[in-house]
Amino acid sequence: MAADFIDKAQNKAQEVAGEAKKAVGDATDNDDLKAEGTADKAGAKTKQAGAKVSDAAEDAKDAAADVADEAKDKAEDVASDVKAQAKDVKAKAEDAAQDAKEQAKDVAQDAKVKADEVADKAKDAAADAKAQAKDVAQNAEKKANEVADKVASNIRSIDSNDVEKAATNPAVIAGIVAVIAGIIAAIVIKRR
Repeated sequence: MAADFIDKAQNKAQEVAGEAKKAVGDATDNDDLKAEGTADKAGAKTKQAGAKVSDAAEDAKDAAADVADEAKDKAEDVASDVKAQAKDVKAKAEDAAQDAKEQAKDVAQDAKVKADEVADKAKDAAADAKAQAKDVAQNAEKKANEVADKVASNIRSIDSNDVEKAATNPAVIAGIVAVIAGIIAAIVIKRR
């Protein structure tokens, strides 16, 4: 009688332990632990049923053992299925990670190509600006030379009386000073 009580207590403890394992497996999303808890609980219930039936007849005891074996096989099947599903999920996660890595690599490559294009356009724009600046400088030099040639031609055509009149006219003196300053400025710019 005491042995029956001890067996019932052990079976109930195993059932409670199985429920606890299953609950922890659910909480942690651990399919192996869930399956183990289900198996423990099923085993405990099977033992309890076996204890009740063993008093009735030996055949009932054999039937209970068969039920326990079947429950164990089903639990093993469930555990095996869960493991297979876990492997599939892992493989899909690895594939998704690889796809994300490849997409990131593609985006980085596209960004590099765009950056290179922008750099090339900036380089071309700088070269164009340099060429335009050179053209402007050459045109300014040409205009300065034309003005200087015209002034020199005008100076050669002035006779001595005109020079004497011009030497006493402040406006003419200021104009000559301005022309000379322009020639000097053109020479300074050309040398730089």
